[in-house]
Amino acid sequence: MWPAKIPVLQLKIRGDNLLSFYQIDGEIRFMEIRDYPLMPMLRTLHQYPYMMDAMQCDKGAIRHIFSGSHVMAPGLTSEGGIVHAGLPARAPVAITAEGKQHAMGVGVLSMSSEEIVS
Repeated sequence: MWPAKIPVLQLKIRGDNLLSFYQIDGEIRFMEIRDYPLMPMLRTLHQYPYMMDAMQCDKGAIRHIFSGSHVMAPGLTSEGGIVHAGLPARAPVAITAEGKQHAMGVGVLSMSSEEIVS
C-alpha cells in the first residue's frame, strides 16, 4: 500500500479548497482535503478492503448515492443498513451497499455513529 523506499509525489490543486493527491509508484492512491484526514482512493480501498471502518446503506439508497446524493441517516439505520459503532464525527469511512462486495465510496462522517443511530 505504501511501500518503503519508493518516492511519494504530492500533487496539490489549489482553488476554494486545498486538495492534495498522493502518487505512489505511478498510481494515485490517497487524497487529502484541507481539515480532513488522509483518505484512500476507491481503487486502493478495493485492493485493501479492511483498511478503514465501513458503513452499509440499504438497497434503496444505492441509486441516489450514485446520482450524487449525500448518504443520509435513514439509509444507514433502516433494514439492510449497518452503522459501525463508536466512530466520532469527522472519521473517514468506506461506504458499502447491502448485498454488494465492494465499497461504492469513501466519505467523512458529519455526525458520530451514536448520533446517527439516535
